[in-house]
Amino acid sequence: MTFEPVPIPIPPDQLGSQMQPKKGSLGLIFFVMLMDVIGITVLSPVAPQIVLQYSDQALMVAMIPMIYAAGQFLSTPILGKFGDRFGRRPILLISLFGQAVGYFIFGLGGALWVLLLGRLIGGITGGNLSTASAYIADVSKPEERTRNFAAISTVWSLGLILGPAMGGLFAQLSLQAPAYIAAGISLLNVLLGFIFLPESLPVEKRDTTRLTIHDYNPILSIAVMARKPGLGLLLLVSSIFSFAFNGINSTNVLFVIQKFSAETWQISLMMMLAGASIALVNFLLVPRWMPRFGEVSAGIASLIGLAVVNVLIFFTPALSLVMVLNMLSSSTSAFIFPALTTLSLECVSPNEVGMMLGVSSAVGSLMNILGPLWGGFIYDAVMPGSPYWMGAGVLLLAAYMLTRTSVRAKQN
Repeated sequence: MTFEPVPIPIPPDQLGSQMQPKKGSLGLIFFVMLMDVIGITVLSPVAPQIVLQYSDQALMVAMIPMIYAAGQFLSTPILGKFGDRFGRRPILLISLFGQAVGYFIFGLGGALWVLLLGRLIGGITGGNLSTASAYIADVSKPEERTRNFAAISTVWSLGLILGPAMGGLFAQLSLQAPAYIAAGISLLNVLLGFIFLPESLPVEKRDTTRLTIHDYNPILSIAVMARKPGLGLLLLVSSIFSFAFNGINSTNVLFVIQKFSAETWQISLMMMLAGASIALVNFLLVPRWMPRFGEVSAGIASLIGLAVVNVLIFFTPALSLVMVLNMLSSSTSAFIFPALTTLSLECVSPNEVGMMLGVSSAVGSLMNILGPLWGGFIYDAVMPGSPYWMGAGVLLLAAYMLTRTSVRAKQN
């Protein structure tokens, strides 16, 4: 199998506007993404309780998000490749329908393996978010990409607020109700996409290389993208950041419970404030500051700031201050995704956008597995809260690697 070692140069006026979709398609894709994130997070308040009906092992509770991440890791590169080859719209619709099936199976339950199967199906078809990101890249002009990818983070933050709130509300009916609600949301997305969403990638811009068995191997897909000039180090930065970020977040609730005896409403408030902070920063600051300071500088400053804030959280003596610092941490992290995504898109040609975003999502899914395993291990083996200050060191390493990435990218 052969690969193009260097992205095909595309004139700037063609890079972001390969076709003109119907007016409002960008707004619709953001709405579809919001509904998708709500569908994912609506299970968060009830999934552990459902699992505990079949097993009292903490490992089995942890297996629910981990098997979802594993499914995403295996599938997102090939879904991205299919999107580059067959268009974004059909892959998006098929993925959304698969999500609905996964939620429905999880709601049916009856045995632990059924729950795991439902989440595995959901993870395998969870590449719709990376496909939707590729759609946004297709229809965005180069100067609009940072702003539009910041809007994706805003969508995530809103979903992180609305999803758990809806899950807690519908759980009053039954523990299974949120899963069925999520299935209904996914089917609504399928209907909206089928009726209103045009294709964003014209036939002449699609990938025509022959698919081989190697395309189904996520490790090889990551290796192919990592060989692109400038992209390998960007993927490494993204991996290091996600590893530390997920490791810290996997233990932060346990930390505030053990250190401050935090109650459920306080934890929910902390999460909602964090989500609201991300939404405000993405709406008000990222579109203004990123063009002014540049993606590389913004990314480096955000990683350093995030490291400092996490060390402060570890030493903070009061829960109220932790909530404030957690909002600051979330606000700081909001710059990293649009910065790294925009830089990565500059390293590939238009017919590789889907594969690149799929690989990026797969790397994130892998870190969703490895990061929490690391965070939980050092929390128990070293000391409570150790992921904060040890993770800060990892984030500083990511900041250093991003400085090297900028040098390599300019040299290439």
